[in-house]
Amino acid sequence: MKNMNFYPKTWQVVPLLSDRCQLDSDGKCIKDLVLRNSYSTDMNVTEMNLNINKFSAIDNKGQEHFISDFPGQASIPIKGMHTGLFLKSKSVLTLTPGTYTAFRFYLGKSGNSIIYSDHLEERADGIKFLDFEIADGLTIKGEESPEAILRFDFVPYNTSGLFKWFGQLFKGPTGFRGKLVNSFSH
Repeated sequence: MKNMNFYPKTWQVVPLLSDRCQLDSDGKCIKDLVLRNSYSTDMNVTEMNLNINKFSAIDNKGQEHFISDFPGQASIPIKGMHTGLFLKSKSVLTLTPGTYTAFRFYLGKSGNSIIYSDHLEERADGIKFLDFEIADGLTIKGEESPEAILRFDFVPYNTSGLFKWFGQLFKGPTGFRGKLVNSFSH
């Protein structure tokens, strides 16, 4: 009798580590927060480089609670969730127990920029602060880990614009190739 290998059409998939609760050094669950900003969504922002001076949380009553200062901080690159990158804070959940709806990032006078999905970069040095809504809110009971993961809901880069430009470069008599051929034919 001959042995045959059998390969099923379906495969068991191991859940991603990101689907599980990440633990801090004390064994407490680290909150994973998604932050949204209406301006960044409307304007197709993909990345931000922010010179953050102060950081605060806004509770459901509109009160601001300062979390941390960033003295002498250089510009921090903030990328969207689609990249898999995030910021990690070790002091977010040291806030008093309560419900929080947004985080406010106070910005320095220089070193701020916004990068849009079409790769256009714009200086943002006149902005004093940016508010980011916490998706599904944040409730602190007082027993949580002080650490939190901050993921930003930005749009991915639009690569079709780059391909269109490259396609136009070699397209027909008006493109680069057509101009090159015409210049040698004279």
